[in-house]
Amino acid sequence: MSSVSPTARTIATDFQTALIGADLAILSLAPISEAGHGALTFVSDIDRYSEALSAALASGAVVFVPLAGPAPRPAAGALLPVENPRAAFAQASAAYFAPKVIPGIAETARVHPGASVDASAHIGEFTVVREGAVIGAGSEVRDHVVIGRNVVIGANALIKSHAVIGEEGFGMEKDADGNNFRIPHLGSVVIGDHVEVGGFTTVCSGTIKPTVVGDYTKIDDHVHIAHNCTLGRNVIVTACAEVSGSVVLEDEVWLGPNSSIIQGVTLGRGSLLGIGAVALKTVPEGEVRVGNPAKPLPPKPSQTPAQ
Repeated sequence: MSSVSPTARTIATDFQTALIGADLAILSLAPISEAGHGALTFVSDIDRYSEALSAALASGAVVFVPLAGPAPRPAAGALLPVENPRAAFAQASAAYFAPKVIPGIAETARVHPGASVDASAHIGEFTVVREGAVIGAGSEVRDHVVIGRNVVIGANALIKSHAVIGEEGFGMEKDADGNNFRIPHLGSVVIGDHVEVGGFTTVCSGTIKPTVVGDYTKIDDHVHIAHNCTLGRNVIVTACAEVSGSVVLEDEVWLGPNSSIIQGVTLGRGSLLGIGAVALKTVPEGEVRVGNPAKPLPPKPSQTPAQ
């Protein structure tokens, strides 16, 4: 959290927008329905939340509102018109109210002498960082995390508690006697900048080449990313999704909760897999698929009246 309390004008300057109303000190964060004096809040639909917005402004709240919408009178509060109120509220909250990464390695953490942790990164309690791993500037690796050998984590990443990154994937073969044996997984994992990996999530080592997670990709809690996968930039993987080996998720792909992808499949740029969907075939760019097996959404019924 910032030691300096912002004012409405500070926030307006940050977002290069006009300040409509009083230059109030911002003391707290609140939802629009509970915003009182000095609270920072937002509303994305002025018509839908008109009563709550009026009450918040009457109480002296500072409110992000849509740039294009008709602005109500600020009363005792202040208005900050922006393109995306929800995003602006989140960015302001992160800048002035969210806890900051505290550099350093916790006493109970175990970092191999052959690992590299940037001085500005944070390693949490009981976390293990194995030989050859690299943790980038400003990254936060929370408690009880395992970072495997030669894993590379870029700058400003967040690895939440109990994640496991870079241990072996599930690749098996039969020996001459017909018994299962594990294929060595030596490729490790490369995670880009500004990536988030959720709690109790696994990202498995590649067999020969690394499993790759691109910049700004966000992976929710309880997700499994198998060996040899490639996740592009700005991918969203929500809770309990399962991504099998050698899957490619191109930039901007979105996976719904509990969705699954069979090995070797590619999801094209900007495609979406719905909640619980099972992808057995490659999904073209920009397509939405749902169900098991996953199929394209049916076209909307025609609005043309029957003749």
